[in-house]
Amino acid sequence: MTKKLAPLPNPHLQSEELLNKLPVVNDKQGKPIPYVDYRNSGIINSYWMGYQEYSKLEEIFCQRDTEGRFDKAKRYLQELLPEHAVVTVGVLTEDDVVNGIPYKKGTKFRIDSNTRAFTWASGASDAIPEYVMVIQFSFSSFSRLKKCYDTFDSISATEKNQEKFYGIITGMCGYEPVSKKVKKGIVVTALNFVSVCYQPNVYKSKAPVTESIPGQTFYFLEEIKAFDKLIIKEGNWNQTWVAAALMSMKKYGTTNERLQDGLLRLDGKKSDTMSDDWDGMTKIIEEWKSNEFLGEKGTRFSQFEGQVSYCLYYIDKWMTNTIVKRTASNWKETASKYTDHTSQNLNQLYKES
Repeated sequence: MTKKLAPLPNPHLQSEELLNKLPVVNDKQGKPIPYVDYRNSGIINSYWMGYQEYSKLEEIFCQRDTEGRFDKAKRYLQELLPEHAVVTVGVLTEDDVVNGIPYKKGTKFRIDSNTRAFTWASGASDAIPEYVMVIQFSFSSFSRLKKCYDTFDSISATEKNQEKFYGIITGMCGYEPVSKKVKKGIVVTALNFVSVCYQPNVYKSKAPVTESIPGQTFYFLEEIKAFDKLIIKEGNWNQTWVAAALMSMKKYGTTNERLQDGLLRLDGKKSDTMSDDWDGMTKIIEEWKSNEFLGEKGTRFSQFEGQVSYCLYYIDKWMTNTIVKRTASNWKETASKYTDHTSQNLNQLYKES
């Protein structure tokens, strides 16, 4: 007697049964949290892509300094592993524009794996994958693609502030720094301090907060650009001097010749001590040599405020060509009140000197 075989189970019905058996999870108000079917949403897809096509994809516009990160990552990427072949790609489902450049619907970007792509293209790995496994996310705008990027390379956790700054100033602001100091983001401590001084109702944290960097960068963008193009001896620029440069540029303008001359004096640490009457820039430079007035320097907020105030006080004296033999008692208030004088013109300053 032939035994009758049981019919194969219907996978669709099994799936529905499984869905109906999903546990109920409630939120804090006791309401059930819904389940979302991303499998059939069209937002997420996976497929194999040939290396040649993958290598031609553009980096996402807010990507960090890939070449700069290569030096840190190359020892981990010199041996190709299967895990390296899994990459994330984003695709636009609608036309969009970023930094004045239009992109067509269907344009794809590398969301992650940019350092891997650079490693492979540079011949720094023992092998290159013939194909990569793509996890593709489809979104209608650059702003949503950026959110996708932040999920994988989080602005609040996995990136250092300095690295994130590079992605913001190049990708969001459309500016490519020329100095290593700005390119590497070694200005974020100064940027946070000057932002607290100029917008105290917006920025209150005494330490840099990554979520604040985009707004701070946009607010001081022209000053950052001018500083980036001005500096020559980058190692001479501590965070206090960077902050003072940004704030004085905001006050006097980025093209003011007198200010540029003074900042170049700082850049070269060119003090003039031949006379007993020191100019403002000499006072700053010599203080950083002797620590006589302020004591040891640092970047704690309690130290920083006094240091920046001292620099701004003497930058103002430099701008009015005023020789000061003794620092006034109200010098400590200079940084916190500097924004009050931003629109004040030089003619008025000369009248008061």
